[in-house]
Amino acid sequence: MNILRLCLTGALLLAAAAGAAETRRTLLVELRQVPEDMRASSGVEAGPGHYSYDSYDRDRILSVVRDVVLMLATPEELAQARAEGLDARVLMESDDQVTLIRRALYGPTLKLAPVYHSYDQITARAQALAQAHPKLITRVQIGETTQFRRPIYAYRLSNDAHRAQERPAVLLDGCHHSDEVLGAEIVLAFMEKLLAGYGQDAAVTAWMDTLEIWLVPVINVDGHDMVTSGREPRWRKNLRDVNGDGVVGVYPEGVDVNRGYDFNWAQGGTGEPSKVSYRGQHPFSEAENRAMRHLAGLRQFLLSVSYHSQGEVIFYPWTWAGKPAPDDDIIRRIAGDVAANIPKMEGKGAYAISPGGASSQSYPWFYGRHGTIDLIIETGKGAHLFPPEEVPGIVAANLLGVSALLGHTNGPGLAVKVTDAATGAPLVAQVWLPQIENETVDRRTTDAEFGRRWRLLEPGTHYVIISCPGYRTVALPAVAVGKTGWTGLNVKLEADGAVR
Repeated sequence: MNILRLCLTGALLLAAAAGAAETRRTLLVELRQVPEDMRASSGVEAGPGHYSYDSYDRDRILSVVRDVVLMLATPEELAQARAEGLDARVLMESDDQVTLIRRALYGPTLKLAPVYHSYDQITARAQALAQAHPKLITRVQIGETTQFRRPIYAYRLSNDAHRAQERPAVLLDGCHHSDEVLGAEIVLAFMEKLLAGYGQDAAVTAWMDTLEIWLVPVINVDGHDMVTSGREPRWRKNLRDVNGDGVVGVYPEGVDVNRGYDFNWAQGGTGEPSKVSYRGQHPFSEAENRAMRHLAGLRQFLLSVSYHSQGEVIFYPWTWAGKPAPDDDIIRRIAGDVAANIPKMEGKGAYAISPGGASSQSYPWFYGRHGTIDLIIETGKGAHLFPPEEVPGIVAANLLGVSALLGHTNGPGLAVKVTDAATGAPLVAQVWLPQIENETVDRRTTDAEFGRRWRLLEPGTHYVIISCPGYRTVALPAVAVGKTGWTGLNVKLEADGAVR
C-alpha cells in the first residue's frame, strides 16, 4: 500500500512538473494591430483571445499601449495568437522572466529611455532652475526615505518663494508608486512651465502672484531609483527590508507607500507583506508617508493632485458606506472639470472620474484629515512605463488638467481669518460648517501662521461656527458667499473671562 501510494505520488509530481514546464512562459511576444474588442477589460483573468492590461498582474500581459500588446507567452500561446489572425512577433526568448520583462518595459537597451529622469537628474534640474530664478522657487526637505535615508524634497514656487504668503496653496506630487514614473515627469514639466512663463505667460504670472504652489516630484525616492536605474521595472513599493534578512531589492519586497496613511488604515491595502499593496505594520510606519504628513503640517492645501498610472481616470473622495463626501458637489465639479480638460492618449474623449473608497490612500487622508480636496490622476492607459514616444503627449495632456485645477483656486468660497480680539495674534481655530460637515471628517482649522482658512463653498448662505480653546465661540447662522471670488470673513475671538 505504501509503495503504491509512493508511486502514485511520484507520478502526480512528475505530471505537475511537466504541466509547469508546459506553461512556463519563455517568449516575449509583441502583438500588433490588436482589435479593440480583444483589448477591452473583461473584469476576469485574461485568457486566450483576450489581451487586456491588469496593473497588478504581470504574469502574462505586460503592456497594452494603443493597439500594441507586449506579452509573455509559451509556444502554444504564440501559436494561439497567430491562429487568431494577430501579427505576433517574438522579441526575445529566455528562461529568465525578469530579463524578458526588462526587455519589454525598458526596450532593447534594457535601460529606461532618456525622456524619463532619475531623481538625481530631477534634483539637479531643480537646482539649476533655482539658480536661474532665485526669487521664484525654494527647496524644502520634508523627510527622508525609509531604507536608504535619501532626502525627499518639496519645492515652493511663487512670486516670492522664500517666505510663506497668506494666500491659497496647491500641491502636486508624483511617485507614491515607484513604477508610475510619469508623475515625476508631469510635476517637473510644470515646474519648468511656471519658471519659464512667469512674466511672459499671463496665466502663469497670475498663478505665481496669487498662489503658493508646492511640488513634490518623487515621494518614493528609493523605489523610483530602482525603476529608473534599469534594475527592476515592476517595482511598486518602497525598499524597506520587510523580512529583515539584510537583502534589499528582492521583488516584491517593500511597503506600498500609498496604503500607509492613517485614515481608515486597516481598510486599505493588505497585511500580507508579499502582496503589492502591503500597507506596512502600522499607519505612518514608512518615512515616505511621514514626509507627506510633515508637509501637510507645514502648509494647508486648498487643492492637491497625486499622479499615478494608469487608466485615464481621476479618483476623488469618496464613496463610504454608500454615501458621498460632505463636499461632494464641489469635489465632483472640480474633478469633472479637470478630467474634461485631459484628452485620452488615443484621442477619443477625455479622462473619466470615479469616487474612490475612504481608505488609507492619500486622497481620503488629505480630505478627511485636512480638508484638502485631493485627486488621484491615473495617467495614460495600458502601462506604467510607457514607450518614450508616448511620454511628451501624456505630459502635455496632463498639464492642461493642471491649468483647469488652478482655475478653481479663486473660489467661490470663504477666506476666513481668526485673530485674538485683544492682541490681533492669529489663532488656530475650528471653522465648522455643521450643515455640510459630518463626523466622517475631522474639523477644519485655521493655520497657525496667519489664522487663515480658505474654504471652497457653493454660493449662498452658510452656517459657520468659529471656536478655539480658551475663547468664546462665535456662531454665524447666515454668512453669505458670493457667486465668484473669495468672500472675506474676519473673526476676532474674545478670551473667556474677558471684560466686555
